[in-house]
Amino acid sequence: MKKILNDHIKYYNDFGHFVQCIRDDYGERNAVEWYDRKANLYTRSYRHLTEDIYKLVHWLDNKGLNGKHLAIIGENSYQWLLVYMAAAVSGGTAVCVDMEQPVAVIQQMLEMSDIKAVFASSSCLPLVEEQQSNGTPCFLLGNGKDGLTGIDEVLEGIDSAKIDPDPAKVLNGNSTAAIVFTSGTTGVSKPVMLSHRALLVNGCECNVYVDGGMRAFSALPLCHTYGMTCAVLATWARGASLILNGNLKTVMRDLQAANAFSILTVPLMVEAIHNQMWLQARQSGKESILKKIFLMERLKRKVGMKSTGKALTELRKKVLGELSVIICGGAHMDKDISEEFELMGLIMLQGYGITECGPLVAVNGNQARKLDSVGMVLPSCQIKLEDEEILVRGKNLMNGYYRMPEETAEVMEGEWFKTGDIGMVDKDGFLYIVGRKKNIIVFKNGKKISPERLEQEIKKNSLVKNVMVYGAASGVSADDVKLAASIFPDEEATKDMSSYEILKEVQRHIDSINDTLPLYQQIQMVNLREEDFEKTAMMKIKRHLVK
Repeated sequence: MKKILNDHIKYYNDFGHFVQCIRDDYGERNAVEWYDRKANLYTRSYRHLTEDIYKLVHWLDNKGLNGKHLAIIGENSYQWLLVYMAAAVSGGTAVCVDMEQPVAVIQQMLEMSDIKAVFASSSCLPLVEEQQSNGTPCFLLGNGKDGLTGIDEVLEGIDSAKIDPDPAKVLNGNSTAAIVFTSGTTGVSKPVMLSHRALLVNGCECNVYVDGGMRAFSALPLCHTYGMTCAVLATWARGASLILNGNLKTVMRDLQAANAFSILTVPLMVEAIHNQMWLQARQSGKESILKKIFLMERLKRKVGMKSTGKALTELRKKVLGELSVIICGGAHMDKDISEEFELMGLIMLQGYGITECGPLVAVNGNQARKLDSVGMVLPSCQIKLEDEEILVRGKNLMNGYYRMPEETAEVMEGEWFKTGDIGMVDKDGFLYIVGRKKNIIVFKNGKKISPERLEQEIKKNSLVKNVMVYGAASGVSADDVKLAASIFPDEEATKDMSSYEILKEVQRHIDSINDTLPLYQQIQMVNLREEDFEKTAMMKIKRHLVK
């Protein structure tokens, strides 16, 4: 069996130790790269990154903000990263706020986390007006504006030679380094307290099974643990370069230019790339040819023949440049799409995480993977199944929800965190996610079904962009329901079709799915949406808002 475990992982007790080590170990290597709107490239080395972090630590100390709760709200940026790291190194807490949330929710997040200062991008200033009016110090992520101090000016105004080159305090690895809010797909977001050790152990162990190479691309929001832990901390822990995207309009342009080895992303983006690829093939009259090429490659793989893959390799480079590995999380990745990308020469790695776990719990590896699984559990984690629900314990677990002892007690069973996810483990130790416990639909006869699997099948139709399956009331009692599918069509694929034509084609696809299922699992109602679903920053549908 091929070696699947990287046993040379270096661990860190706290962010002060981490920053010192990446500076000493990686020095002049590029730590961060990004493109502006005009495609100009900017880079920062590990030495430069560390100097900037220490400058901010020095400035925070002078402002009396070291050791405090500091809110960060804005698009992905180098300055966003600096504030997060400086807050942790100074012994404080980075409060990560999702700018895509409604204003009222953002205000609630800021109030419940006891912030002492806000660091916001210019576009987010209207979101923090209440804090400014209440006298909470506000600083800009970037250049100064309207009398507000900007991080760029702070960095320019401090001489590195005049500050302590190793300013880190002796930090308790169990103390809270960051407060990150849950995604809120089923209700109010909760403030998750994550310790130095939880975040750094988790970030380092992202590299145990996965070889993400020396150039990793990410457009994942930094305000969520997937983006910060799995993309940033994991990349820096191995001394690689992170290519950071902060503008979704330029993702594909930047990915093509970056010459990245790997990308960390969500299924929605992978599906969008896949759908666009087939749409272009259809519009150019090459769809049937592409289908034949994929069929031949599948047959070769099935009988063990070596694939030449020239046509698919050229297609991959045209669509994704030199990209070799796609690491996907946040939701279930469609197996058929993964298989097609693998036939194009890509390595498709699906993982599983949850904010309260830092977030990563399990992930597939370059050398050992199963496309319909979320992979193997990390070395520092343990899982167990109780009534099929996944429970997790390990060094990566949260310290609890900030000032929410009752809510914390509800999700903890001793040392075990109750994820709310339904799963199973196969004989090889690979974990599979069946669905969310809260999403399970229960029928009058006692039978149950997870809607996620049906949604995956429906989304295989190229006309469908997003779908949610739910139990529609069909009687008096709460469990007297029929399965219904609410569908938002793909605008590009359906631009020349009427609503009737779209519904007819989608219904034909759903009928073919129903033919393979027992009666109680069949979709009996279909409705088309005029507007897309409201989603979290991780592109998950906010199911509780769908009526």
